[in-house]
Amino acid sequence: MDSWVNERAPIPYNAMTALDDLALPPSRWIDVHGPVHYREWPGPSDGPTFVLVHGLGGSHLNWAAVAPGLSRRGRVIAPDLAGFGLTPPEGRRTDVGANRRLLDGFLQALELPPVILAGNSMGGMLALIQCAYRPESVEAMILVDAAFPRGRAISAQFSPKVAALFALYSNRWLGQRFAVARTRRLGAEGLVRETLRVCAADPSRLDPTLVSAHVEMADLRLGFEYGTQAFLDAARSIFRAQAAPGRYRAVERAARCPALVIHGARDQLVPVGTAVAAARDHPEWELVVFDDLGHIPQMEAPDRWLQTVEHWLDGLPRRASEEAAI
Repeated sequence: MDSWVNERAPIPYNAMTALDDLALPPSRWIDVHGPVHYREWPGPSDGPTFVLVHGLGGSHLNWAAVAPGLSRRGRVIAPDLAGFGLTPPEGRRTDVGANRRLLDGFLQALELPPVILAGNSMGGMLALIQCAYRPESVEAMILVDAAFPRGRAISAQFSPKVAALFALYSNRWLGQRFAVARTRRLGAEGLVRETLRVCAADPSRLDPTLVSAHVEMADLRLGFEYGTQAFLDAARSIFRAQAAPGRYRAVERAARCPALVIHGARDQLVPVGTAVAAARDHPEWELVVFDDLGHIPQMEAPDRWLQTVEHWLDGLPRRASEEAAI
C-alpha cells in the first residue's frame, strides 16, 4: 500500500529546531484504517528489518538515539501508535488491544518480512502479544524494560506508588481530572521533565537535543484534543491486564520466538523482577540487566544499548540453527 499524507495531520516542523537538529529521516505516512506516521532509516538490503515500538506517552523519538546505529545492520522503521506521536486516532481506539491490531496492520501494509520487533515499556507488551498471536510476522524480539505481567514474587510486584497512579488513571472521572490538571500545571517542558525524572535513572545522561525534541513534540501534542484521552485509554488497558494478569501471563508464555530482554535495574515503573521471571520461562531468551539504568536504557546509554544488541544479533543465526536441529 502506498504511503500517503493526511492533510489534517498537523506537522509544523518548520518551527521545530531541536527536531531539525536530530537530522531525522523524513516523515512517512501509511493507511492502516487511518493515517499512521512513521520514520524509516534505510539499511543493508541483506540485513533484518527492525520495527521499533514506543511506550505509553512516547513516540518514534524514543528510538532516535539508537535507530541510526541499528540501521548499520538493517532497515529500521519506527511508527507512532494511534493517539501518540503524530498518529491521530481518526476513529480508532488507542488502548493496548487496538494498537496491537494497528501494529499488525502496519506490518502487513508495508508488506514486511518477519521482523525483529523491538518494544519499550508498553511497546514491549505489544511485541509480546504480536509474537503470541502472529508468530509468523516476528523473527525475534528486543524487549526493553517491557511491561511484563506482574509476578507472584515480591521482586516482580509493581511499587505501591505506580500501582496507585494507574489505579487513579483507571477511574474515568478522577483520572481525567488528574491528567488534565497535571498537563495544565506543568506545560510541555514540565511534562517532559517529570516524565524523564521517573523514567531515567539519571536524566542528566540524556542528550539535550533529544530532550528538547521531546519538549517540542509535547508542545505540539498539547494542541491535539485527543492527547489526554488517548493516554488514559492506553493506561487503563495496561492496568486491567496487570490487575488480573493470568491471561496476559499466558500470552507472554506463548511468545516463543528468540528475544533479547534488556532491563534497567533502577527502573521505577516496571520492576526488574518481572523481566527475570519472564526470562526464566523462556530458555530461548537472553536477559541483560543494566545495574545503573532505568526505564529507557536506549535513551540513557544508547552506545551501550547498541553494543548489547549487536552482540546478540551476532549470535542469532547460531541460536536459530541450534533450535532447528533440536
